[in-house]
Amino acid sequence: MKWQSEEKYFQQMAGKKVAWTISQPEDGLVRAGYPLYDQQLLDFVRKFKASPLYDHKYRKTLRHFHIKPKLNELTVSQALLINNARVANALLSLIIDGEDVQRGTWAAAMQAGYFYQLLKLVDTDDEAEEKK
Repeated sequence: MKWQSEEKYFQQMAGKKVAWTISQPEDGLVRAGYPLYDQQLLDFVRKFKASPLYDHKYRKTLRHFHIKPKLNELTVSQALLINNARVANALLSLIIDGEDVQRGTWAAAMQAGYFYQLLKLVDTDDEAEEKK
């Protein structure tokens, strides 16, 4: 499966901040804001989650490769060093599911360039498989 258009999008989004809603304390209630994601990101998430690349057992996969199932610079670096599409897919699956647990996970991953780096690894590995 090719992700070139998504790669370009995430490459452009690396380093950019995602807008968040602002809570209105005038009414006496303090509400947590939430990120305002654009349609392109939402379409990617839906497409990836419906694809065979989405790893339902991503925690088990990451542990198999001795990577803690946690999103941070260390785990992404480990995944990139392993240079394996299965690991990249597991980490992408972790990121995608992470938004349900902690708002802003996608925004942080997009800003740090994690989506771009991991998708690039997936596409590179797919190209190598096709040449065999």
